[in-house]
Amino acid sequence: MTSEIPPRVVIGPVARVGAIEVGVGVVLLAGLTLVDPLGRLLLALGATVVLAVGLRDLFLRPTLVADRDGLVIVDGLARVQARWADVERLRIVTDRRAPLLEVDLGARVVVLGRRRLGAAPYQVLEELEALRTGLGA
Repeated sequence: MTSEIPPRVVIGPVARVGAIEVGVGVVLLAGLTLVDPLGRLLLALGATVVLAVGLRDLFLRPTLVADRDGLVIVDGLARVQARWADVERLRIVTDRRAPLLEVDLGARVVVLGRRRLGAAPYQVLEELEALRTGLGA
């Protein structure tokens, strides 16, 4: 059974993930009044990180967009655009048993996990390779 690969691939977590992260951050901030001063500091730091990641996931979407010409990846807070000729390597690497998609752009290497991709890295790699080699046409 063969499936036709679309000429454009859009990958990213659903908005629900970012909304949940923002909600958890708000709950953590609400807990600031319930702990001692050192606990407030630790809770504020944790809440800030969770809120920042949640807001990034809500507003900097999708994580990866690819078409026949190249791809655009959200890396941290920046969008990185590259033509296929600039992509040196696409591969799966493993970090503590979890597969990650590694996109080597020469001067920059972007590593994306399942949570950021919203799909299995192996599946995303297959779709990207098909577009890169022209099979997605």
